[in-house]
Amino acid sequence: MTEIAEIGLHRQTLSAQIYTSIEARILSGELTPGTKLSEEGLAERYGVSRAPVREALAALQRAGLAEKFGARDRIVAVPNATAIAQKYDLWWVVDVGRTYLASLEATAAECAELETMVEDMRAALRANDDAGYRRHAAVFHDRIRQSCKNPFVAELAANCDVHLRWFETLYDRHPDISMDAVNEHTEILAAYRARDFTALSSSIRTHMMRQRDRMLRMFEQLSKASADVA
Repeated sequence: MTEIAEIGLHRQTLSAQIYTSIEARILSGELTPGTKLSEEGLAERYGVSRAPVREALAALQRAGLAEKFGARDRIVAVPNATAIAQKYDLWWVVDVGRTYLASLEATAAECAELETMVEDMRAALRANDDAGYRRHAAVFHDRIRQSCKNPFVAELAANCDVHLRWFETLYDRHPDISMDAVNEHTEILAAYRARDFTALSSSIRTHMMRQRDRMLRMFEQLSKASADVA
């Protein structure tokens, strides 16, 4: 029994490593939507049997990053406007819960650090430092959620985060760097500091829905451009 368990653990670890590798290639844009994910080809690439590859591809399908293609193979999932909109709806609901739970644990020092990050974003915007702005914004979003102690909420939110990064890689050619975005972060932080669920829900929704609408516009533009070329 122990030997069987050890074999199963090794396979699970191997399939998890393959999953992580393929996920990273999808999120980076190396594997574009519609790319075939062949069990045989991937097994050869990673130098393994098809079993751990099959497990990794099944997990990618459950995560929404792959779709069934034929009897055994899969392709990288192909987003559509409805899926993008629905994923943002889910992400908003989950992120409000995650951020509110984090706010209940946040200390005054942590809130002060978040305020500094918003001011750094404002300063980067005024200096036309786009890279600096994006860096401060990324840290802000990471820190404002990290105090959430509920692992179930965190796991669900992590899946939404993956899809958001993927959509940004595919479609967000011109990230939103504006005073509107800075002001939205300011409102989110004020609600977070006050532990005001209603205000936090409203401010996060405003921020995310504006991002969703921009993403959908870019999706439609790129889809139309591709159709025109075809």
